[in-house]
Amino acid sequence: MTLTVHPDPQERAGGYAFLQLPAGSLPEGATTVAVFDAYTERWLASSDAPGAQIGIGDANWQSERVDFGPYDVQRGKGGDRLRIGPEIVNKLQEYAPLRLVVGDRGFDVSWPDTVPPRAGAAVLGGLQAVARERRPAENERFVGKVRTEPVPDAPGPAPIPEDLSGDDTGTRTGSLILPILVLVLALLAGLAAWIFWPGDTERTAENPPQENPCSLSALQAIGGGFGNAEQAIRSCGADVSPDTVLRLVEDAAAGQDGAALLLFGKLYDKEILHDPIETGIGLRFDDDPAQAAEYYFRAAQAGSGEAHERLAQTCLRLAGSDATLDKGAYNDYCP
Repeated sequence: MTLTVHPDPQERAGGYAFLQLPAGSLPEGATTVAVFDAYTERWLASSDAPGAQIGIGDANWQSERVDFGPYDVQRGKGGDRLRIGPEIVNKLQEYAPLRLVVGDRGFDVSWPDTVPPRAGAAVLGGLQAVARERRPAENERFVGKVRTEPVPDAPGPAPIPEDLSGDDTGTRTGSLILPILVLVLALLAGLAAWIFWPGDTERTAENPPQENPCSLSALQAIGGGFGNAEQAIRSCGADVSPDTVLRLVEDAAAGQDGAALLLFGKLYDKEILHDPIETGIGLRFDDDPAQAAEYYFRAAQAGSGEAHERLAQTCLRLAGSDATLDKGAYNDYCP
């Protein structure tokens, strides 16, 4: 019986991995995971306080066994698996010789370089509240974070002084000009609104703004499975971002869409240059035949005819590999 370690494709920032075993290997419900360093002959223990941020490296290794979890057992067509997080992943170095004890069974593995740590990951179960500062009122003045006395309203414009000469003719004339000027401006504004607004409204109704067909919302609205959305993505080319494409593929793959699972397999398969998804849009993954085999297998189970052919080609690559992950994938997904 073999155990394989895969990165979680839903977590692009790293820090999460799947421990996968053949179907029926794990009990129902949940189980624990312990990590033993075969070189130092010590067990991994938590080195971070509850609720703190998990650092990368600086692992705490001790002589007594420490069990992490329990983790929920997930069952699927590819076998049983557990999803572990930064509490373990952030503390392991690539290619480290380890013995992973899942429940009461031990498995010797070399920690793969395809599962990167996750910077700034919070300890599971710990939440931190984010304090929000109240905005000051318009008549309050703040020094740092301490409120002082209200600031009085700014004084209005100073009154115009009366003519000291005793002749109020200029004053009366000035007092009449201002109301007349205000009235003229109001009439001009109303006339402009009557002339221009109806025409603008009609033009807007005749030619409403069109949604960008390459936006995430527009592509998500395409029905008929991911295959139709993929055709639209190809037409968009560089007008659609890699993040948008990845979001669409992830959502469809989570629903076991055969076309999306097939595309994931191709992205992990260096033998396939999926133009223009990779070359035009820029969405590409590192070559990983073990991951490609898993997605081809799932796509074939979902009804993709092309996935059968791609899986057969990938199994030929896995058969000639000595890597632990490749051997496990060959046993799990190749006939």
